[in-house]
Amino acid sequence: MTVPIGSIECSNSHCGHGNPASAKVCAACGAPLLHLYLYGIGSDLRSLAPGTWLANRYYYLGDRRFLDGQPGQVPEVPGEVTRLFLSYLRLVEHRPQVPQIYGVVKQSNFSREAILLLEGAPIGPDGSLLPKLVDQWAKATPLRQLNWLWQVARLWEPLQDAGVTATLLEPERLRVGSGWVRLLALKDNAGRSPSWAEWGRWWVQRLRPHPALESLVSPLLQQVALGNCDPPTLVANLEQLITQVAAQDAPVELAVASLSDPGPSRSRNEDACYPFSQDQTRGQRLGLAIVCDGLGGHEGGDVASRWAIEQLTTELVPFVEAAAQAPPSPELVNATLLRAIGMANAVITQRNVQEGRAERQRMGTTVVLALVIDRWLYIAHVGDSRAYQITPTGCYALTLDDDLATRETRLGLGFYRDLLQISAAGALVQALGMGNSEQLYPSVRRMVLDEDCAIVLCSDGVSDFDLIERSWRDQFPVRWGQGDPGQTVAQMITLANQHNGHDNATISLVQIGATRQLVPDPARLRRPVMVPSPPLDRELEVSPAASPNNPNSFQGDDLLPSVVAKMPQTELVTPSAEPSPIPPEGRSPRDRSPWVGRWFSLLALVLFGGGLLALVIMPLVRQLVDANAPNTPDPSPTPIASPSGINATPSPAPSPMALNVGEVLQIKPQAAALGLYGPDRTTLVGWLPPNSIIQILRISLPIAPAPPTTSDRPSGPPPPGLTWVELRICTLGRSSPNSPLASGATLWARQADLGDRVAAATPLPLPNGCQAATITPDTVNNPP
Repeated sequence: MTVPIGSIECSNSHCGHGNPASAKVCAACGAPLLHLYLYGIGSDLRSLAPGTWLANRYYYLGDRRFLDGQPGQVPEVPGEVTRLFLSYLRLVEHRPQVPQIYGVVKQSNFSREAILLLEGAPIGPDGSLLPKLVDQWAKATPLRQLNWLWQVARLWEPLQDAGVTATLLEPERLRVGSGWVRLLALKDNAGRSPSWAEWGRWWVQRLRPHPALESLVSPLLQQVALGNCDPPTLVANLEQLITQVAAQDAPVELAVASLSDPGPSRSRNEDACYPFSQDQTRGQRLGLAIVCDGLGGHEGGDVASRWAIEQLTTELVPFVEAAAQAPPSPELVNATLLRAIGMANAVITQRNVQEGRAERQRMGTTVVLALVIDRWLYIAHVGDSRAYQITPTGCYALTLDDDLATRETRLGLGFYRDLLQISAAGALVQALGMGNSEQLYPSVRRMVLDEDCAIVLCSDGVSDFDLIERSWRDQFPVRWGQGDPGQTVAQMITLANQHNGHDNATISLVQIGATRQLVPDPARLRRPVMVPSPPLDRELEVSPAASPNNPNSFQGDDLLPSVVAKMPQTELVTPSAEPSPIPPEGRSPRDRSPWVGRWFSLLALVLFGGGLLALVIMPLVRQLVDANAPNTPDPSPTPIASPSGINATPSPAPSPMALNVGEVLQIKPQAAALGLYGPDRTTLVGWLPPNSIIQILRISLPIAPAPPTTSDRPSGPPPPGLTWVELRICTLGRSSPNSPLASGATLWARQADLGDRVAAATPLPLPNGCQAATITPDTVNNPP
């Protein structure tokens, strides 16, 4: 159906009625409307006028923002997965911080290139872009500043793996929606990867911590800028500071209510929840809520969900009570949640084994739980029951479904909206009761609570068809003290039965009051795992042009190296090390005699000058020695026979998986997909999914600067570097229908990409003549 200009089509599949864009519910069926805002990427958008419709579907709001007029229809997706697209797909677990690819718009009369549309971009409920972090930093409370900095530090390594760390050095791309740091769009490093120290210098120049934190946070960031503090160390230090600030802060307030209903189309309720009724429970600082959705129908889904609730509460309720007396560390909380879920899985699995249940007859259940301890929120999850956080700036999904569509997306094999159209896309890949606990991979997410919000846990009977995303503005009170949680969950069950109605409906609501915050006393904050160093005579000096009060001072990658040279030195220990003693109160390291620092400086100058002198003189001495030395050949090392029969020189540092020509290997079930290239070794052909079996045909050594003669050519396993491996696909693991790969194909992969993705395959008869292939030692050579 064509969407009239200025309207939004109802996303209910049985309706599709067009409504004014200002409407909240459909005029025909009464269902809440989905206002889906998207962010566009494309150079031609600069000339697009606001108010324009693209493809008779996307209404342009300006500033690269679009409103989808047909949110219930499948968008057109890109034809291939490029390197930048792959970065988005592999970072999907970092929602809502990282947006995701929604689709593309191809408008021939407007643009020669397709416009890429991102969902989950930092766009507020009113359709406007959320503010930049650099503009909101000075207005934030100490706890929120620590929260934002902690989030960015945790993003560095995932973005580094994806090759998009340049994103974190562009103020325009760093946006904030209340407590969340959200990225506007990813920026590819394009061959130049910013260093972690470079990011530290960027932050030091742009943002000054709150006065209550400056004496502790600034030294941390200075050490990052000097290259003395890696991301895990900074994250560990910030977590200690957050815990200390939270201990001085006003306690959070909680109200929890749950409700479960069989729904209009089911006679049996296989869902279960905790607390056990919509009667709200109120308290401070600590709270627990759980939702389970049983699997197995009349075969025992209701039994599995009930057992899971019993086992989880048996483990976690005493833990929560003990946490009120002695707050546990984040590591202990994570371990406790994983152990509790593992024990619940073991109980259900043992029952399946005892009753001889197999395949689809096995009873099982999903689980999603929320645990609040002081100002930390923990979300644990297995299956497709979901958790959401609702704040004044948006509704944020905190979990990813453990289904086939999500798994294929995370592997980079397709785009989520497109993969959902596959008939088995919603099939679960894991749930409690489906196997041993060693093969279960629950996700645990940790967040800082620095604002009033609502945490919603629900089964798919409530979350299906984006019901939470469509109704959150009107149904869930965000401010503490507004609304009644028991009444809210009852209204949501009614809404789910009316507009979904195909399954049991269960919801648990945790309303959190966390906005009331106190400024911490700096005198009561301890330095996090830091070792004081010898004093310096210089303090940190920042050029006036780089002052945080000058918003126009930062230009691209101009990082003012002079700032780093004037930073005081402070040593850090690793996160696992014990904190070093803090100097007695009233005495700082600067009270020591100044001549000690001068002697150290003089000694360093002498050593530095001697090193430079050695660099100049030693090459001359070596030339004289070589000119008078007898001309005798160097002895060659004795080769060692390798298992494949090829002579090899022993390597001092073997790779995680030694590759031998002719060997048959398997891509591990939990490994990421392997990129395969054509004969030119530059064209990415496709992605080899887990469980695929391959055979090594040839290992090509890196091209040497001066090619050796045939007699001098090294043999055996190649040295580390850009080494290529030619392989044959013996059997293809589960893949998407449009995959270009096929069994029997011969392609190339980088040895570094194989890494620990592969393991020795069981020596069974394989198709395509993999084991029968004749491999000779000459298959290890330099690439052409």
